[in-house]
Amino acid sequence: MKILITGANGFVGTNLAQKFIIGGHSVRCLVHKNLSELKNLPVEIRHGSITDSVTLVDAVKGVDFVFHCAGVLRAKDTKTFYDINQTGTKNLIETVHKYNPSIKRFIYISSQAAMGPCINLTNPKDPDSICEPVSDYGRSKMLGENEVLKFKDKLPVTILRPAAIYGPYDKDIFTFFQMASKGFFPILTGRKKCFVQLLFINDLVEICSLILTNNGLKRNTYFLAEKQHYSWQEIGKIISAAIGKKIFIFTLPGWLVKFAALLSEASMKVIKNEPSAFNMDKVKEFCQKYWLGDSSKTEQEFKFTFTSLENGAKITYNWYVENKWLR
Repeated sequence: MKILITGANGFVGTNLAQKFIIGGHSVRCLVHKNLSELKNLPVEIRHGSITDSVTLVDAVKGVDFVFHCAGVLRAKDTKTFYDINQTGTKNLIETVHKYNPSIKRFIYISSQAAMGPCINLTNPKDPDSICEPVSDYGRSKMLGENEVLKFKDKLPVTILRPAAIYGPYDKDIFTFFQMASKGFFPILTGRKKCFVQLLFINDLVEICSLILTNNGLKRNTYFLAEKQHYSWQEIGKIISAAIGKKIFIFTLPGWLVKFAALLSEASMKVIKNEPSAFNMDKVKEFCQKYWLGDSSKTEQEFKFTFTSLENGAKITYNWYVENKWLR
């Protein structure tokens, strides 16, 4: 199979490229700038941007599958979320429809943030539930999904909504491993107890690999996460066990979390003119009590069992150490 991956130099894209290469597939990567994670991989490079339709034409021609991973998790301004996550997705799928209408499948890597949180522990969101995102990131990913679904009767399209992803090459949840390795683990949800589901990156790439050989997908949208939910206190304890070190787990008050996010945003803007990984948009998400979704339909259709956090955290920590991200 010939596969195009957008955002191939990112966390998800890099893992996908490696998986598909091992599987014997021909991989084409659409990248905007940084090639650091792709330098040693036998891939075909196309330079371009999903915000510029002209640069997409050559990239989409002749491929069997498109895995659309490109997007922004953080942005210097609100408009950027929508320019890239919504309009960029619109540009890409319109280009695919025009220049490669016989494509076998277009897969959009969305986010649980597009779906939004649920109201309690006993009623997780279903992929068919009404989307109620709470952040600009989530709203922009939801609108990106809408752009894809406009073509559901013209192209075979699939939307994957992963929960928060962790694993090799991740730089966001890595921060928690980094702090834990230094002996502490702050909880950023304020005084209330919040629950989340997580997804090990290897599970996401395995589902993507299974899609290549499944011509009869029953749904347009799939939620991906380990069924088990965790409080952040539990996550801290599991990471502590994974690194084999006792750590101090403590909760920061809500006002301090918001102040730290504002300070982080301001300092990154002044020092590096870049968006901060820890920002007010993320605080809106962190402070929701129940980030829970129902992945049972995904498990049933793909005959798949998601990796437990206990196992995934150990694999992830070992990778960080082996690759000298942690010492």
